Amino acid sequence: MKDERILMFFKFVSIVFLVLFILLNIASIVHYQNKFIFILLFILFILFFIPSSIFYKSYIRSYILKDYKEVEEKLLDGKTYRFSRINSVIIDDYQRAIIDLKEKNSYILGRYDVLNNIKNQYKKDMKKARKLQQSMLPKKMPNNHLISSAYIYKPFEVIGGDFFDYVYINQNKILFIISDISGHGVEAAIVTAMLKSVFRNLANSFESAGSMINEINSTLINTLPINYYLTMIVAEIDLFNYKVTYSNASHTPLLVSRGEDITEYSKGGTIVGLFPKAYYEEEVIDIDKGDILFFYTDGLTEASRSKNKYDFYSINRLKKAIYNNRYSRADSCIELIKKDFYEYLSYMSPDDDFTMVLFKIN
Repeated sequence: MKDERILMFFKFVSIVFLVLFILLNIASIVHYQNKFIFILLFILFILFFIPSSIFYKSYIRSYILKDYKEVEEKLLDGKTYRFSRINSVIIDDYQRAIIDLKEKNSYILGRYDVLNNIKNQYKKDMKKARKLQQSMLPKKMPNNHLISSAYIYKPFEVIGGDFFDYVYINQNKILFIISDISGHGVEAAIVTAMLKSVFRNLANSFESAGSMINEINSTLINTLPINYYLTMIVAEIDLFNYKVTYSNASHTPLLVSRGEDITEYSKGGTIVGLFPKAYYEEEVIDIDKGDILFFYTDGLTEASRSKNKYDFYSINRLKKAIYNNRYSRADSCIELIKKDFYEYLSYMSPDDDFTMVLFKIN
């Protein structure tokens, strides 16, 4: 710091002398006809300027070299020396920069704590939402002397957009619904909650599968978020008359396994939530003991293990898995289908929600 003050003082004196010299020269030109004074002042300036410049440069050089730091580096072929200039001005700049960085770092750490707390709270909220959504699924499936059943529900995210439910219309009739909401995540999960409420309310006055989908469409069309829609199947399983009456709103086909055959059923209508005057047809299927009714969402058959759009699990492989395990119990059969599904994926996670529900007629 002392050397810097000397340099600053020297610069100041030089500037003052230069200004005085210019003023005196102007005065000599204006007030004196004899130019001897101008020449004398110019000679004095040269005599002062040249030694001063030499002195200034030599002093600066010695000042800089004094603050050099010699660093020894060993190389394969000998030794070399590297000089790095470290003077007090640079050190002061570094210190100020370090202080600024500390302040910015403190701010960033503070923001990180806030964001981390928000993230942790979000995780807690999502866990609660997942428990809430799982509570909307049936706690147990129909399993008695007439029918046995099992399901697998796997959301892509913490919560998902697949949904299924059932109610007993009477002792021998089951009203079942499975649905797939476009997209997944929080908004899709909210729609599933709305659908459960609507389904349970309409089940109290159930008339037919087609009319129920039509009423669901009329109820949800004005309340769904923008760009959201649903596919679904509503099916009435009559275990007394051994019939299934269903309507399919652009959902994946209902698969019915009987003996050596597995048949697809997809009669119905368009998607739910977009068209106010949609109409949904019904179809009646005769069933028998040992038959399997398999409902699922497209996250199962459209799952892919590669980026090749033609390489996916497919309905044909699903049929083969059902056929190979058709004599197993309902819970064993659906677990073996799940095993085949994950073997196809090489045990990677699928990129969409998927749900399987299997009923076996006893």
